Amino acid sequence: MAKKIIGYVVIGLAVIAVLVLVHFILANGYSGKSVTTATVAPSAAPTGSSESAQTVGTTASDKISLVVTSPTDGATLDSANVTVKGKTTPNADVFVNDQSGKADANGNFAISIGLDEGSNQIVVSANDSLGNATEQDLNVTVASFQ
Repeated sequence: MAKKIIGYVVIGLAVIAVLVLVHFILANGYSGKSVTTATVAPSAAPTGSSESAQTVGTTASDKISLVVTSPTDGATLDSANVTVKGKTTPNADVFVNDQSGKADANGNFAISIGLDEGSNQIVVSANDSLGNATEQDLNVTVASFQ
């Protein structure tokens, strides 16, 4: 009887381990590609832009680009409302925190979001129609309104 109970416990633990693994894969959008770190040079800024490019965070694909031109990482903003601008693969789906949008035919995007007073993290991600994805994290501070 004790061997039977131990067998059920082992099977139960194996099932839980598989469920946790499946959840992790689904929650993180496993694409089969390894994660690398990339840096985008200022020369990669969109044509005609006077704003400089910045370092890209982690990217899950080298087949899709993402350059955030505004705001810059580490910036202090005087408004809780900000428009995140940049350039990615043409017609890619773009997500900024909890807002979504689409890049135009040239890859340009502008998505407005609201921030809290103090330190804020902005997560920008882009996905193309082929399943390639990339993400960039920014930290900005919204100045006190008092």
